[in-house]
Amino acid sequence: MSHAMDKSFTTDEQIEATARRVLEEIAAVGTGTEVQLDEYIAILAKYRRTCEKKANYKEAELVQHVLKQLRLEEENRHVHALTQQQELERQGLEEAHMLEFQNFNQIWNEKIDSFEEHQLECEAVMLEQHSVELTKFHGSMTAEAPKKAKFSKDLLNLRKIQETLAKQKNYVEAQKVKLKGDRLEAIELEKINRDRGERYAKKEAQILGRHRQELLAMRKRMERGRIELERRRKKELEMLLQRYNNVKRGLLGQQNIIKAKTGNMLLKHAANKKTDASGSQAIVTSMHSGTFGPGLKKKTDAYPSARDVVRQIQQEVAAQAEDPAAADAPLQASTLPPVTA
Repeated sequence: MSHAMDKSFTTDEQIEATARRVLEEIAAVGTGTEVQLDEYIAILAKYRRTCEKKANYKEAELVQHVLKQLRLEEENRHVHALTQQQELERQGLEEAHMLEFQNFNQIWNEKIDSFEEHQLECEAVMLEQHSVELTKFHGSMTAEAPKKAKFSKDLLNLRKIQETLAKQKNYVEAQKVKLKGDRLEAIELEKINRDRGERYAKKEAQILGRHRQELLAMRKRMERGRIELERRRKKELEMLLQRYNNVKRGLLGQQNIIKAKTGNMLLKHAANKKTDASGSQAIVTSMHSGTFGPGLKKKTDAYPSARDVVRQIQQEVAAQAEDPAAADAPLQASTLPPVTA
């Protein structure tokens, strides 16, 4: 219908013809979102003034009903668009928060994974060092030349007696002493080897104990590092959530102010009897949908669209044309649900 506004209609006949086309379009296709309601309103408002000038009040009343419905639909569009816009803003905030939260988790998961990998590497390096040290100790223990055995005085005396008896050609007694000395030497050698093994085992136990202490100390340091890492993560998460809550409160507060101002504006418009129609229907519909807050929801009756109004008026006009006696009957369109503030 944009072509209707492009034409320069100045005469009453042109104004009426353009208004008729507008009414026919409304009756045929209604007032969808693609329709420019302000153009329709401007055309019909000019036609209504023409009817007033010609004292054609019945026609002016018909146009007035259509204008009222167009104004209500225009206001409903505004409120619906505002609701959608604010919903998109809230969705955008939630999506941005979820994206930030996912990015936060990804970064911190990478930090923790890196920390754990570093911990495993440090343990592996330390265990390797301990293994090398222990292997070196075992090698030195094996390669160490045994020291000359230090036998007891009793065993040394027996050997001297053995030698003396052998020099005296007393082989029988020398053999007896030798066997006795051999038994004592075996016992003393076993004790020497046992003492040597115990000495090496003690050194090995000391090395292993030191290794355990070093590994335990390193793990404690790593655990302290992990605790500090978790503390930092928790603190940054609290800051992220606090920032999100602050932004959300600010957005909701701003949206509530806009909704309140929009509601007040429409209510004032509804109270202005000089306008083409009242804006109360938009407010009531908005309250019912929760646009202006759950505390303001009200049950409302269904209001007809401008298309239904035009069709109803056309049917009434046609009926009056067929029945001259009904020409002066009041229009049924005037019985539409009243618009109240």
